Amino acid sequence: MYPSRSQAASLWHKHCLLADLWNAALEERIGAWRRGVRIWLSDQEKALKFIRSDVPSWSSYVHTHEAQVVLKRLDLAFSGFFRRLRNGGAPGFPRFRAPERFRGWGYKQHGNGFKVEIGVGGRHGFVTLFGIGRMRMRGIARTPGRVLKADVIRAARGWMLNLVVETGCAQRERAHGPAIGLDWGVSEFATIATEAGECEVIHNPRHLATEAEDLRKAQRSLSIVARERKISSRALRKHRKSLARKHAKISARRKDFLHKVSQELVAKHRFIATEMLSPRNMTRSARGTAKAPGRNVAQKAGLNRAILDTAPSTFLNMLRYKAEEAGAELLEASTRALKPSQCCPECGAMRKKALSEREHSCSCGCKMGRDEASARVLLQWGLRFEASTEAKRAEVNRAAGTAVG
Repeated sequence: MYPSRSQAASLWHKHCLLADLWNAALEERIGAWRRGVRIWLSDQEKALKFIRSDVPSWSSYVHTHEAQVVLKRLDLAFSGFFRRLRNGGAPGFPRFRAPERFRGWGYKQHGNGFKVEIGVGGRHGFVTLFGIGRMRMRGIARTPGRVLKADVIRAARGWMLNLVVETGCAQRERAHGPAIGLDWGVSEFATIATEAGECEVIHNPRHLATEAEDLRKAQRSLSIVARERKISSRALRKHRKSLARKHAKISARRKDFLHKVSQELVAKHRFIATEMLSPRNMTRSARGTAKAPGRNVAQKAGLNRAILDTAPSTFLNMLRYKAEEAGAELLEASTRALKPSQCCPECGAMRKKALSEREHSCSCGCKMGRDEASARVLLQWGLRFEASTEAKRAEVNRAAGTAVG
């Protein structure tokens, strides 16, 4: 969104009021628990009318739905806390939020607190928010539809509006492009094996490494300013905002790259066979403990940064929902069961390879790059899976035809 200077001030005031609501509701729940009293979401929603009469600027800036969404999110945070506590996970108790760390608010129904005017073809337009007014917005809907609800988020790049649209429930036709096997990597972002026996490579843009020196200078500058006793808080905020904008710019470039690659893949192929990835396990620290310190800690930390810079989890999530929208199919093989990087695509022989070994060489005479071999194994697995699925579907159709006859 592109608010004017006065609208930006009003947005920040609304943001602070809703952050105060979150903190007050959280404090009330903690106090009630200490007294042995249970507070429900409905109880806190009923109390909003008293806040409206007690806080002078509340009626002018805060819509009822905005406050209800904040309270609902707090209730969900508590539900998640108790669920994780029962299941033995890390509890993650809800935290108090300063305005700078408060994400934003939401709207439950279009036309009730917010109204969107989308341009031709789902491109750009205007949005009107309660207590703020009409402002310009930029963005493109991948699939235009009827606006249902929205979220307002304060980010380093400015005020963002996330829209949820209803696009209809029409069944998509299945895509008819060739099948591919996709091997994700760090040295190359993706290696693709096609049914025609060809190999394509998508190069890793290395967004973080490209801007590393600029980031290092900004972080060093912020550190120097933070140590200065005579520096004003305004100057400190300026340096922090500058650093946050640099990180946001890298994040936006990464997301743009992932959106374009995933969209192109699902538009051209009927199915994509890849492997399940576990970024949490892949980026586990090698530091170890005081009694058993790890080895090559700095090298592993550098590898972890490179892995996270490619955002493999985000990329797979994009492939999942875009494949469903495009009528394509995403098949994910279990890495432990298939072991694509250790399997020979020609004879199927298994041979364990070190991560530094980038060439595949088998006794059967098969020689190719490690990533290409892995992509071909995934493609073969995907074709077998597709054949078995088609056979089962044909059998079900025959059985249904016999029953009808």
